[in-house]
Amino acid sequence: MEQVDPTGPGGSNEPPQEVDLAQLRVESIMLQVASELMSIGAGHLGMIPGMINGGDAVQARLAIGGADALMRAFLTALPEGTQLPPQVQELRRALSELQLAYVEAVGAPVGDEAGAASSPAAAPPPSRRPEPPKPKLWTPGGSS
Repeated sequence: MEQVDPTGPGGSNEPPQEVDLAQLRVESIMLQVASELMSIGAGHLGMIPGMINGGDAVQARLAIGGADALMRAFLTALPEGTQLPPQVQELRRALSELQLAYVEAVGAPVGDEAGAASSPAAAPPPSRRPEPPKPKLWTPGGSS
């Protein structure tokens, strides 16, 4: 488990600033976290040079699925007929593009459990020998 630096970001000895919970908007936090998850997912797909080496389809699937769930919850909570702000429209477009990139990279939709079998970290399915064809025999009063 990663240890948290008690001095805060950058090693500052200043106490963390208190947050007025009444001023926080859940919608803003949901969109911010969705955006960050999308960035992490893109990094795990190797789409962001220098960020993450890529190749971890399981982490990409988790990040993209989390972003998708947050976006769905956000959109479901909006009153019907609400005009989406341009930032939200852009996030939706980016999420769709990321989902397509995942499908192209891994070969399965994000929510498809078969995608786990095609990820580099998953074990290949056991191979089965095909059964030889059964000979057709005629039997009296029966079908072949």
